[in-house]
Amino acid sequence: MCAIIVLTTHWLSYLLLFIWLIRLAATRRKELIIYTCLLMSATFFFAGFEKNHNRTALLAEDQLFLIELDPNKLKIDGDQIQFYGTVKEAGTKVKLAEKVVVFYRLSTEEEKNNWKKQQKVEDFIVTGSLAKPEKNRNLNQFDYHRYLYRNKIHWIVEATTIDIHSELQQQTFFDKLNLKNLRQNILAHIESETTATIASYIKTLLFADTSSIDDQVMSGYKEIGIIHLLSISGLHIQFFITGLTYILWRLGVTRERTYLLLLIFLPLYGSLTGWGTSIFRAIVMSLLSQTGARIRKPISGLDAWSWTLIFGLWLNPYQIFSIGFQLSYLLSLTLMLFSDSLFNRSKLASINNVVISFILTLISIPILSFHFFEFSWIGMFANLIFVPLFTWVVMPLSIFLFASSYLLSGTLFFHFLSNLMESLLEMTEWLVLKIKLFPYSTIVTGKVPFGLFILMIIGLILFIVALEGRKKIKRSVVLLVVVFTIFIYYQKYNPFGEVLVLDVGQGDAILIKKPFGAGVYLIDTGGAMAFEKEEWQITKKQSTVASRVLIPVIKSLGVTQIDQVFITHGDEDHMGELKELAESINIKKLIFPVGTTKKQPFYEAAQTLEKNGTKLSALTAENTQKQLFGPSLAVLWPLKAGEGENNDSLVLYGKIGDYYWLFPGDIEEAGEAELAALYPNLRVDILKVAHHGSQTSTSEKFVQQLNPKIALISCGLNNRYNHPNEAVMERFVELNTTVYRTDLQGSFRYTYSDDLTRVKERDFQTILK
Repeated sequence: MCAIIVLTTHWLSYLLLFIWLIRLAATRRKELIIYTCLLMSATFFFAGFEKNHNRTALLAEDQLFLIELDPNKLKIDGDQIQFYGTVKEAGTKVKLAEKVVVFYRLSTEEEKNNWKKQQKVEDFIVTGSLAKPEKNRNLNQFDYHRYLYRNKIHWIVEATTIDIHSELQQQTFFDKLNLKNLRQNILAHIESETTATIASYIKTLLFADTSSIDDQVMSGYKEIGIIHLLSISGLHIQFFITGLTYILWRLGVTRERTYLLLLIFLPLYGSLTGWGTSIFRAIVMSLLSQTGARIRKPISGLDAWSWTLIFGLWLNPYQIFSIGFQLSYLLSLTLMLFSDSLFNRSKLASINNVVISFILTLISIPILSFHFFEFSWIGMFANLIFVPLFTWVVMPLSIFLFASSYLLSGTLFFHFLSNLMESLLEMTEWLVLKIKLFPYSTIVTGKVPFGLFILMIIGLILFIVALEGRKKIKRSVVLLVVVFTIFIYYQKYNPFGEVLVLDVGQGDAILIKKPFGAGVYLIDTGGAMAFEKEEWQITKKQSTVASRVLIPVIKSLGVTQIDQVFITHGDEDHMGELKELAESINIKKLIFPVGTTKKQPFYEAAQTLEKNGTKLSALTAENTQKQLFGPSLAVLWPLKAGEGENNDSLVLYGKIGDYYWLFPGDIEEAGEAELAALYPNLRVDILKVAHHGSQTSTSEKFVQQLNPKIALISCGLNNRYNHPNEAVMERFVELNTTVYRTDLQGSFRYTYSDDLTRVKERDFQTILK
């Protein structure tokens, strides 16, 4: 609470601290109160110190940098390089130590191969420009700016050249002792001595390097709720400690020397793995407990947990905001508190395991929902299969293969073990991907109001306490079920409807959600223009508009199914994310103008959706004159079949809330003229500006006839087409039309209600204000 108060000054933190202080004073234990106040003061000091020093010394005009590169932070994908480095010098400023994230585009395949050989900490001379991390541009989107700030990074370096610093060509003796270099050498050895699959698991399970595991497989582990098995945790550390202790004792090493060896080995191992949250917690807790036993002042598990939490926050208060920190400490605390009273009641270990998995899954729901807007219930069953598999088979084999790669590499025995491990991992991944396909295994909650989170937490606490005490269980179950049901369905059946013009860069995507979950509709999906690249330039882990914006934002509204998706025409920036969107969110019906299937990318995407059960509907304005779609939208254009080009765009018109909306796709001036002639008295309050504000659309005559109150322009920041056109903007100025632009203001949100207008007024908002 102290750390949150200093870092965010959240009102709830003050309230909880006040209640806790009253509870502390009620104990009337003078010694406890004094020590607690001292700890609080220290926490306030460290958190305040970190906040005050989380500032930049770099200037926007700096263009020349000396940056230390840690090869463990280097990512190479296609023709792109990204790494987190430390700026030592910038222009005339020396003796700096500021972290930055560097992006660089490779020019040749040879250059890429040279970067792949980078295996030691080294200084580079980098030329480029500094850019401020972009703030969140969409509703409930991942806030990259805040993420970097909490990692004490204030600038992105967009590098144009990167050269090795000449003074560091020779590797010194101290460089060889550098644990970062040692870690990189170990990872390189693992890759050279084992297959790609085995290497990816050994690096993940033993050295916390998940970069090599296939994205689809990693997604499977995450979706079925067992991603924790791929992170080094207390289970892993305890496994190492038990195994190492047993070996040392069998070799005749005394308990005293065993303790000293562990005192050396565990911090060394923590450094090699990068000191992740779970690793830090497990190692420090173990060392505290063993040290207490060694000096004959036993430390309870709860005290060791508490001191580890405090030490961790003193070192880095910002980690309290990370999901890894929250889950690691919360779940480990739950295991300690109820290990005797609740988790070991049955004589059958299998029943106890079911109870543990069930309780831990329940406990994690609020945190998972807060960060990802969804959780997987199937994890409580998947854990029963995969935890024993990883604990007793995969982990021991990984350790043995790693050790034997230095001693037995090339032997028949090592080859046999490698084949066995390869087959086991293939079976494991196959099973993960099969379970991932289990229907309704993921429950989407959306972004739940903070008050409902508190009620959910209270309900969980009362339920677990009732189970432990075996009192008032029925009441606690009823309360939990009621709160849980509201928690899950609140956002889906929200009484307010909304129209979201998403910021998808240079493209269009408009989401319409009716009140009380009566319908969800999407006009276009956005998408990036594809350019031909050589094979070495193609990125494997692409950051798409769908994965970065479309899917997270839609899920944050509690949406699991879209009733109708309208594709206005066949250009990539309007339909490019359709296929990927359908892989995560069910689409009942796809509506598009006749002739759009002549565009090959759209045709292929539509065929894929149809095979998966989506109904396709190709139409024109002539054959749908008396038919309404979506939230009461009429089709005004095209009149006949086209080629899927701009002037063949689907034009939609209708009333949403108290306003009349026109969505014209990318229709151009010729089409606008015909449309204006067909509908001379069309009332338009809100105009979604055609073709991103291009000069080929939104003609002066057309705009004057419509005379909209509000104009919405979807275009990319600093786009290559210079959209919107100045002449188009001047037309809106002359009409006193309020203009909202996604490139300047982020996504646009209109909130309305059919029945509760007195409760909440109609609402226009933009993310960047």
